Amino acid sequence: MRRSQFSLIAAAVLALPAAAAHEATEERPELVPLTCLELIRLLPTLALLPPARDRDHVLHWTAWRRRQAVASACHQRRHHRYDQS
Repeated sequence: MRRSQFSLIAAAVLALPAAAAHEATEERPELVPLTCLELIRLLPTLALLPPARDRDHVLHWTAWRRRQAVASACHQRRHHRYDQS
C-alpha cells in the first residue's frame, strides 16, 4: 500500500480519538485540537517506517531526473527550431 493511501486511512482512523480527546480536554485552551490534515502531516514522520530506498539510490535518482529534464528542454528547443523554419 502506498504511503499516501496509508496516511489517509490512518488519519481517518485517528480522527475519532482526536475528537474524543478534544472533548475530554475542554479545560485546556492553550492548544488547538489536532485536525485531520495535521494528522496526515504528522503520521509519515512519526509512525511510518523509513523509505525502502537508501540514500544513495534517492540521490542517484534525483540526479538522473534532473539530467532528463535538461535533455527534455534541449529536445523541445530543437523541435521548436525546426517548426520555425
